[in-house]
Amino acid sequence: MTVDIAAETPGDVEAEETVGELNDGPSVIYTAYFTAAEELVEHIRAADVLNLGFRVESYLVTPDDAADASQIEFEFTLLSELPVRGE
Repeated sequence: MTVDIAAETPGDVEAEETVGELNDGPSVIYTAYFTAAEELVEHIRAADVLNLGFRVESYLVTPDDAADASQIEFEFTLLSELPVRGE
């Protein structure tokens, strides 16, 4: 598992760059990368208990030494609040 902590908060970036971003949704707390679905599910459950939002993306990764074998990896992003869903 790899975890990336958000490097900047909106206050750390110039005001001109963040005017549109501040109202676009919740801020990112951290991003973690998983190769096992069980770890991903644990993080989803923890976010639900804490009433925090999250975003999950999955993608296939092909190792350099095995071009014919791919594995699925997950990107989990923990958000400061639940995102607003569009209609």
